[in-house]
Amino acid sequence: MAEYVVNPKTTSRSDLTGTAFSHLDVRWLVNEVRQGAQLVGVGQTIYPARGGTHEHHLHPHAEEVVIVMSGSGWHRVGESIYDISPGDVVFVPKNTPHSACCTSDEDMVILWVLGGVSSLERAGYQSVTEVLP
Repeated sequence: MAEYVVNPKTTSRSDLTGTAFSHLDVRWLVNEVRQGAQLVGVGQTIYPARGGTHEHHLHPHAEEVVIVMSGSGWHRVGESIYDISPGDVVFVPKNTPHSACCTSDEDMVILWVLGGVSSLERAGYQSVTEVLP
């Protein structure tokens, strides 16, 4: 039976052993497996305080929206780096390199939405080498 109402607090941490995400607390909330979603994927990521990062990457088949719930840090989109804090919404066009880092003394919690796909595989997730502007 599909789970049409979910909460990150009662959702298990995703097993990402051996991936670039293994140091982050990632929870898939909406995807193909849980709800049968085809065109959207939603999750929560918790970045550890003072330096938790997500590698520079892109996804050619999905746009992404990031909503900062708590904590603060920066999010790089293309060549620009933006300071982010609670309430900020970051839009990442498909096929655009991006990365993020928590710089606050508290964990940074974000919700993210992948548009047009329901998994990282369908998004075409690719790690890319970061070239600083």
